Amino acid sequence: MRRPANPKALRDLSIDTERKGDRHWLVLRGELDLTSAPKLTDAVARACTDGAAEVILDVSKLEFIDSTGLRAILNSRALCEEAPCEFSLTPGHDQVRHQVRRLLEITGLLSRLPFREPGPADGQAPG
Repeated sequence: MRRPANPKALRDLSIDTERKGDRHWLVLRGELDLTSAPKLTDAVARACTDGAAEVILDVSKLEFIDSTGLRAILNSRALCEEAPCEFSLTPGHDQVRHQVRRLLEITGLLSRLPFREPGPADGQAPG
């Protein structure tokens, strides 16, 4: 098996964006931490500027998050409130990876952030 030249590149944050009308899905993959947090807030700010009525962060593929990543999510929610546009996270908090869910539990944000289950009208978020 070939190893990548930069193993860290596999864990860096990537954000796949899909627009469905005025709904913007941002699928986060990898690690949301000190080095990648600005990438998330920039993507959310761009969505708000592009006229999003709703921004949905899909954190199902997020492998790691630290306190700076949590701050980026809270900053993203604040950007949406200012825009104004709806803000939520998906999938439901019980389907988020263990490390991410544990940090949200410890900080008390698990019950305070707007998690939502994708409904049939939502269709599929980007894979």
